Amino acid sequence: MMSRISLIVCALALTAGTARSEEAPPPPPPDAVPAAPPMAEPAPPMAPPPAPAWPPSVSFKNEPSSGNTLKVGLLLQPQFQALGATNLDGTSYNLYIRRTRLIVAGTLFSNFEYFFDTDYPNLFLATNEAPTATANATTSKATPGMNVQDAFATWKAWGDMIKVDVGYMLPPMAHNAVQSAASLYSWDYFAFSFLSTANTLLGSTASPVGRDAGVQLRGLLLDGHLEYRLGLFQGLRATEEPAAMGGMANTVGANNFFRATGRLQVNLLDPETGFFYAGTYLGKKKILSIGITGDTQSSYHYYGGDVFADLPVGPAGIFTAQVNVVHMTGGTFIALAKQTALMSEIGFNFAGVNLSPIFRFEHLWGGTSSGGTTSNDQTHVGGGLAFWPYGHNSNIKAFYLRNSETGQPHGDNQFNVQWQLFFL
Repeated sequence: MMSRISLIVCALALTAGTARSEEAPPPPPPDAVPAAPPMAEPAPPMAPPPAPAWPPSVSFKNEPSSGNTLKVGLLLQPQFQALGATNLDGTSYNLYIRRTRLIVAGTLFSNFEYFFDTDYPNLFLATNEAPTATANATTSKATPGMNVQDAFATWKAWGDMIKVDVGYMLPPMAHNAVQSAASLYSWDYFAFSFLSTANTLLGSTASPVGRDAGVQLRGLLLDGHLEYRLGLFQGLRATEEPAAMGGMANTVGANNFFRATGRLQVNLLDPETGFFYAGTYLGKKKILSIGITGDTQSSYHYYGGDVFADLPVGPAGIFTAQVNVVHMTGGTFIALAKQTALMSEIGFNFAGVNLSPIFRFEHLWGGTSSGGTTSNDQTHVGGGLAFWPYGHNSNIKAFYLRNSETGQPHGDNQFNVQWQLFFL
């Protein structure tokens, strides 16, 4: 009996011990500190960034953020012209291409700009003048060919405040003479804008009108209200003292000093920030400017002033006007008479119809230079219409002018119709 009781007591004791071992451990005392978690493995050190490549590579993606852009454009100006002559009878008629230009432009490394275009002006225009006083007028046409029209690069040394242009470009003369042919107001430049340089100061009849090779410093100051342009250009390469002036006949040529040209323009409203000015900004800017200019080499001198306005007038449209007055003389350096030219145009672009009636007046008067060259007074007066359905990208212009010259038997009539296609 006692042995059975002993066995039961032992079994109960064993069961109670097992039950206590399966219970949760008692909670830690209140002041116990929890054990710190194990430390994570340290991250491996980052590799240093690769050194920038030098020289930097060029990638033309036409993305402003890249700083390298490439633009390809075209300027095409087919034209009809009916033109008489002050010394001949009758009227000549031509269908020709006033300008055919392929254009390449863009930026490089954000701090450099470049501009290049080609042209063969007056493609297939027939000559309507007689080569001599007794010969008949010729009918030969300007045949296909190609010129470098502009080729220059710009270094933006200090934003818009200091820029350096180097290459073949328009020198900083009167406002109309620095305008882009793609953004003219009338169908073409003024008749006397490039009179001082055409076929004389440049020393080459094949040179595109007005351009010269050189270097120019330009920029905008006073928050764009003052623009300056100062340049040295090739001009006419000659002998400093040619034999005709008492110099030695064996003196080396091209030893004369360069042509110096400068321009200051006060912008009362918006500045004109580009290399080329525009004849109208078609309401994208409010322009009211006053400019002075000077150009000299040896005894050749040119100076003048201009006023340009291109102002939106409420919802009615855009008022545009320009007046250039220049005085020039070739002295004994080039065959250019002492003379003064007044060149002007005024018009209004009516909003909604994009039509601009434009009036144009030019007058040239003068005398004899110290070199003995004389000139006759000339007048060009008339006007026309410009239709801007696509702004400067595509427009149509029709103009009539009456031309007269002292010493000639009669005046002549001129009528031009021009269509323009332009993109860049």
